[in-house]
Amino acid sequence: MRYIIRLLCLFNILFIFGLSHGKDLSVGFIYREPPEEAFYLYDWLVVDPDNFSFEKLKEKYYIKNKKAKLFAYISVGEIEPYRKYYKEINKSWIVGENKDWKTYVADIRKKDYREFLINKVLKNLSQYDGFFFDTLDSYQIALKPNEYKDYENALTEFIIQVKKTFPDKKIILNRGFEVVPQVKDYIDAVVAESLFYGLDTKTMKYKKMKEEDTRWLLNKLNEIKNLGVKVIVIDYVDPKNKKLQKEVAKKIYENGFIPYVTDKDLKTLGTSIYQIIPRKIMILYNSKEFDAAYNDLHRNFQAFIEYLGYVPVMYDINKGLPKDYIGDEYAGILLRQTEYSPEMLQWLKKQISDGIKVFFLSYIPSDEEFLSFLGLKIEGNTSIFDKVDFEPIGYDYFEVRPETQPIPIIIPQNNFKPILNAKINGKEFCPFAITDWGGYALEGTFLSESGKNALLVFNPVEIFRDVFKPDFLAPDVTTENGNRILTAHIDGDAFFGVADFDPQKNLGEIIRDEIIKKYKIPHTVSIVEGEIAPWGLYPDKSKKLEEVARSIFALENVEIASHSFSHPFKWRKLYELEKENKESNVEGYSLPIKNYEFNLEREIIGSIDYINKNLAPENKKTKVFLWTGDCVPPKEALQLTYKIGVYNVNGGDTLINYQEPFYTLIGPMGLNRDEYFQVYAPIQNENVYTNLWRDYYGYIKSISTFKLTDEKYRFKPISIYYHFYSGQKISSLKALKEVYDYALSQEINPMFLSEYAQRVLEFRNTVVAKDLEDNFVIRNEGNLKTVRFDKDVKIDIFKSQNVVGYRKIHDSIYVHLNNDGDSRIFFSNDEPNFMVINSNGQIKFYEKDGKSIKIKLEGYVPLTFKILNKNCKLNITPNDYILKKDRNYYEFKFTKEKEAYVEAYCGS
Repeated sequence: MRYIIRLLCLFNILFIFGLSHGKDLSVGFIYREPPEEAFYLYDWLVVDPDNFSFEKLKEKYYIKNKKAKLFAYISVGEIEPYRKYYKEINKSWIVGENKDWKTYVADIRKKDYREFLINKVLKNLSQYDGFFFDTLDSYQIALKPNEYKDYENALTEFIIQVKKTFPDKKIILNRGFEVVPQVKDYIDAVVAESLFYGLDTKTMKYKKMKEEDTRWLLNKLNEIKNLGVKVIVIDYVDPKNKKLQKEVAKKIYENGFIPYVTDKDLKTLGTSIYQIIPRKIMILYNSKEFDAAYNDLHRNFQAFIEYLGYVPVMYDINKGLPKDYIGDEYAGILLRQTEYSPEMLQWLKKQISDGIKVFFLSYIPSDEEFLSFLGLKIEGNTSIFDKVDFEPIGYDYFEVRPETQPIPIIIPQNNFKPILNAKINGKEFCPFAITDWGGYALEGTFLSESGKNALLVFNPVEIFRDVFKPDFLAPDVTTENGNRILTAHIDGDAFFGVADFDPQKNLGEIIRDEIIKKYKIPHTVSIVEGEIAPWGLYPDKSKKLEEVARSIFALENVEIASHSFSHPFKWRKLYELEKENKESNVEGYSLPIKNYEFNLEREIIGSIDYINKNLAPENKKTKVFLWTGDCVPPKEALQLTYKIGVYNVNGGDTLINYQEPFYTLIGPMGLNRDEYFQVYAPIQNENVYTNLWRDYYGYIKSISTFKLTDEKYRFKPISIYYHFYSGQKISSLKALKEVYDYALSQEINPMFLSEYAQRVLEFRNTVVAKDLEDNFVIRNEGNLKTVRFDKDVKIDIFKSQNVVGYRKIHDSIYVHLNNDGDSRIFFSNDEPNFMVINSNGQIKFYEKDGKSIKIKLEGYVPLTFKILNKNCKLNITPNDYILKKDRNYYEFKFTKEKEAYVEAYCGS
């Protein structure tokens, strides 16, 4: 495709534009498929329609209130042969050729060409919020100067006609200075390039612009600014030099223009008034060895990467390694490879040279040249018979001591921090070190896998914090408004069963009456269609089962979910059999429903349609699909949930408990399969705690999981997750009630599972950035409303933007944001006069005006909240609350009300 820079190449001059208002706009130009963060990082985002898919954006159903207005790139002055509409071009519209770009100069004076652009090209781009018109000056290549005026008049007419045809669309011009005075009332901005930094037109290398060129451009920019038109300046700086990018953006901004500083190909997340902090960690794996769900790095380490605020991305090396610069999105790479191809070694060298941290787990390449590049040297190997003496340096052993096994004898040459020293026959070496490029931990020195459970030699939070060195706040999905999130969800298995202690009732009735109606927190409840529908396993029971299901789904505190049609036990195996057209493909892999052959759409879309048409009340639809069996769906299954816009949840192995208090039993938030993400259940279900129902009271052990995942670090929300089986025995029902009672005794913030899933998805695309003054900026949908500092900080509530309060939990500060999705944090040396410390409700409205604050809190249970108030006048409505006051701390507890309004006036 063609880039804005081409006019610079053609004329070797600077482009410009001006701005009178609106320079606090964040604007981006990305001509590849933009990552999700781009929709929040920028207020205006220009994309190439040939590299952008609205269908893909529509699939991202959780992006509901995207910040960015989308502009379509359109070449007006040149015709590009690779465009889809090229075959419809009339040759009479061509007046010349741009040989540098192998394109044709178009004649805007031709009325039918103008009509073609409007009726064929622009109308096909009606989903966009606006248009970005490029190549407006290309006519100067082909026409004589005495023809310029007619062309400019026609261009003016065209722009005005576009605005009248599409009055709701915004219009940005690239250059076109000759016509700006005539169209200033019809356009929204003008773009110019290379004010301070640009590109050498011959080598296309980055360069600083000459002072005389900068002065000339500044004069032109100010002329346009005086017309009242916004000016966007695009400068080009090597994306590896983030410091210079930010300095240039700030300089552009201080001159009164909207900055965008990016790479020469406009492929990266460039710096506007915000500079994004890369949070992704690429976890390399080989799908030919193991599915991603069973990968050791995913299972044993991903949760701790996430805790630090990073976004792990499982990347299959069989797809080929990324060719472009990735440092705008990625901060690090984690890998555990046994073999390294020359291509991979070259790629890793490039990433390290680009400043991306690389951490090798268990195995390190033996290539001497690569080791020399890393500053390492191997002097032989240990054997299984050698006695190796280990000594930790600066860290304590965590769950187990290092495991002695054959490893390379590595001698770091420079710039390393030893984590573990070792001696063999009097010779010292370093099997585990953090280096300036990342680090390595040889087999058995970080993770010991010799027993039933994998055990950690060192605390992974501390290690990964020192390896990747996060210097940003961490988005958090465990906590909201200072209280731990609580979810409850039920897999539909055994809805049809009967209670041993009351054979007149099926288990759906037992759980409805004994749990859902009594514990009025939000519940996400599912059914298995094949267990309750007339065409399922129990047609004689179906009428009553459907009635019970309807009564549950009608409850106010119930969110509807599907647990599939036939309850697949092995999703990937069934999908493979379906693709191979194998008959009787469900035998042994799902419920034995008569005459049924597995079909992916029938399981997901079909079961949801059945619920929506037959069981759901009019005002409700199914919001969640809960995976069954092994909970390892193929990518195609995830894609179906995206297609119909339902959250998909289940899987994961968080089972840490007092009998097995090991960190590797803390699972991650979920798993990506390319662009689709499976949200894991926060904590395991009762099947596992009861040892497959050998211990009916076993679910009580989940309480220890709740405690251990909030001991030193808050890794997980509280999650009550079980099947209808739990209503069958007195002991299993008793255990379930005790788990509920414990959960409700804690400081919690209850929400539906879909709300938690939305927060997980937002965790992955939330923008954490710095503004041009180095203040933290957080931008997202406005549902993930907690960020965490792992150090003691105080927040200036009145100076900050959309910050409601904060609370210290363990050794971290949890900051509460409102639901605006656009926050900025300023620090202070002192506590604020007023803030929310914690609440069991969500922020639904927040307004700060001068010295007053207005807040609306809304929850699913009667509200409680605590505020810090030093000298502000308070007005709380309604007023039927119980107040506890301790110095400047006020705790309000309502007995019935689930909504409350707080007004605080903190004037003198």
